[in-house]
Amino acid sequence: MAIEEQKLAAEYRSLLGLIKLRMFTLVSMPTARLAGIRMEDINDEICKTSIPGGWRSQNPFKTMYWAVQGMGAELSTGAVPFAISRAMPEKLRMFVVGTEASFTKTAKGRITFTCEEVATARRAIERSMQSGEPVECILKSTGRDKSGDIVSEWIFKWNFRVLVD
Repeated sequence: MAIEEQKLAAEYRSLLGLIKLRMFTLVSMPTARLAGIRMEDINDEICKTSIPGGWRSQNPFKTMYWAVQGMGAELSTGAVPFAISRAMPEKLRMFVVGTEASFTKTAKGRITFTCEEVATARRAIERSMQSGEPVECILKSTGRDKSGDIVSEWIFKWNFRVLVD
């Protein structure tokens, strides 16, 4: 029972590939695909996603709809655990059991969501792998506009459970 490092690196590369990400979002996350979500960076330390402003993601007030921001933020916290799940022989059950958000500035233009706590998710998955029990993990994502100003901050409470035979 271990996470295969070479396979994990390949999963990261796959998620960074535009065609693979488009196919993945088309099949698994069609609303995110329509909104134009992108994977900007993913590795063992950080995960960044972004969503463009414009007609696909805006609300009637011509700013980015909060739910679209939530998709970008959630993917920035969930992409690494997803990649880990594909790099291990066991099955990983993962889902969000809670969320909080705060909005500090009007979101206009491309917004980038960054999670710098992905190592915390890996440790939680490894704890579940050892115990066979569910493990909760809190991950934060920060949304910033092109000038670097924070527009929203998100906290996702994930539940991970490695299903051991």
